[in-house]
Amino acid sequence: MSSVRSAVIEQEVHEAPEASQPEAQPSAHRPRWRGVAGGLQIVGILAAVTLAVGFSREDTATQVPPLAMPELPAAVPGQLVSVVQPEPTTAQVSVEATGSVAVRNRVGLVPEVSGRVVSVSPALRAGGSFAAGDELLRIDPSEFQLALDQAKADLSVARSKLRLQQAESEAARINYGLVHPDKPVPALVAKIPQVEQRQAEVAAAEARVAIATLQLERTRFSLPFAGKITTTTAEVGQVLNDGQPFGQAFALEALEVAVPIAQDDLARLTPVVGRSAVVSAGDVEVTATVERVSAELDERTRFAKVFLSFDAAAELPPGTFVSVTLQGPAQADTFVLPEAAEQMNGSFWVADEGELRDVKPRLIGRSQQGLIVEAFDAGDGVVLGAVPGARDGLAVRTAAPGA
Repeated sequence: MSSVRSAVIEQEVHEAPEASQPEAQPSAHRPRWRGVAGGLQIVGILAAVTLAVGFSREDTATQVPPLAMPELPAAVPGQLVSVVQPEPTTAQVSVEATGSVAVRNRVGLVPEVSGRVVSVSPALRAGGSFAAGDELLRIDPSEFQLALDQAKADLSVARSKLRLQQAESEAARINYGLVHPDKPVPALVAKIPQVEQRQAEVAAAEARVAIATLQLERTRFSLPFAGKITTTTAEVGQVLNDGQPFGQAFALEALEVAVPIAQDDLARLTPVVGRSAVVSAGDVEVTATVERVSAELDERTRFAKVFLSFDAAAELPPGTFVSVTLQGPAQADTFVLPEAAEQMNGSFWVADEGELRDVKPRLIGRSQQGLIVEAFDAGDGVVLGAVPGARDGLAVRTAAPGA
């Protein structure tokens, strides 16, 4: 294009001086073919320019292709949701809770006699275990043995006096009968009051022997149950006084699990006493039974407490935190739904003929399989998980979980 324009300009420059010069000869003598040739040159130049512009337009059209319109996606008929189709069944309600192992009551270690400690069992240490009747401690029995011997001697004296008095009474009866054969023997003559007095003395002496024997037995300190020692201060050589505590222990049978529980959950377990439960702590898992329910609610939490008894052989020390599953009554005509089906407000979404429908059935309880609710019209299925923009009437498509 630029070369063509340069040729035109150059042609005009070469022709311009001739045009500016005065004509040497009259126009009548100029050859006519020179005018025709000049016109042909101009036509050729214009044709070249036209061809150059045309080729330039064709190159531009080839290099820039026309824009293609994007294809629009097909319209989606509704959101895809996962649903489950529950079946009415009979489910057992269970309540999950946490609690701790506690001791119903601790027992103070208190001697019943005073004296110096002469022996202490290895079990009488903090954390020590003992069986029912095991001797844990012994107080010097010498004084109590002497008291027993004295009481037995007094008993022998009283019995001898009684036998002598009975013999004197029998002799008085015989003598009176010889003198007065047909008359009854008066009580004073037969010395009945004296005999009764001696009998009372014997009974008193026997009681003193029993007391002395009991005191001697109490020098051997033991407990009537199997248990564990929590604290003790007893040592050999220490003087203990009657009624002065020297430690604490608890019975294994006094171990129990205390579980705080909400009133709603408590109502689901009614009747509560006697219900079975599973208590677990780490690798330990034992069965338990609800023994009683607290008579009042906690002032801060408004929770009640249930107390469970369990096998003491489980070796769950007091203070252990445990997980508890309380087994409730069986409920008929219910749905067991996955936890994922429950929405934030406690309701459920149901897909019904391609639309969402909000339902809020009565929650009966929970189990290891899921939520237990009163059976309802589930339509095409209960929706699992949250649905963005969920509302009544929202168009949805259903699919089984994992599809």
